[in-house]
Amino acid sequence: MSFDYSIIVTYWPIIVKGIGFTIALSALAILVAPVLGTAIAMARLSRIRAVRAIAGTYVEIGRNLPFMVILFLFFFGLPAYGIRLPEFVVGLTALCLYTAAYFAEIIRGAILSVAKGQMESARACGMSRFQALRHVIFPQMMSYFLPPATSQAIMVVKDSSILSAITVTELTMAGQIIQGYTYSPIEVFVTVSICYWVICTTVSRVGSKLEAALQPIRRRRATAPEPLRVPHHA
Repeated sequence: MSFDYSIIVTYWPIIVKGIGFTIALSALAILVAPVLGTAIAMARLSRIRAVRAIAGTYVEIGRNLPFMVILFLFFFGLPAYGIRLPEFVVGLTALCLYTAAYFAEIIRGAILSVAKGQMESARACGMSRFQALRHVIFPQMMSYFLPPATSQAIMVVKDSSILSAITVTELTMAGQIIQGYTYSPIEVFVTVSICYWVICTTVSRVGSKLEAALQPIRRRRATAPEPLRVPHHA
């Protein structure tokens, strides 16, 4: 059996449209989910037990349910309450909320990886908890955050393919449309696979570049002398 390249040439505009939707969905989710994840992570680290419990429940639900189940809950559940949204919006919302649970744990782990003494020193200098997190903890946690965050960003790209189940015309759905026209699944889905590989490889390379840019900063902090601690006398 020969590979019919003419199918790809003829239907390339549909593939390009699907690539555009996939990139748009993934980019928006990768931007929004860490913001939501930061709020959830801070709630998980809260001193208030009820807040920790609510955030923990959110994370457990997000991490223990398949994304397709969550997607269907949004897709079929919202109209049941009179809320009708475009498939793209429903899919993006579900993807962001689902991914936020994973980013929350990545961010929480990165924060806890920073030495506790850093927060104590910042507070001793007169910083509020928010100022200490913003100026001391968050910059130092990035080297712990980026590797798992890059892997999660790649998972976002792959999870976006599930939105084809609600007819969002991303890359996988574009392949299904072309396959319906041509009855040539091999040519279509080999091409779709290559497109996903290129997108995911690009995300991985960007993450690696960011990690490499942070390495000199991390090395300088690792070799910096410990600040002198002045003993407190009664």
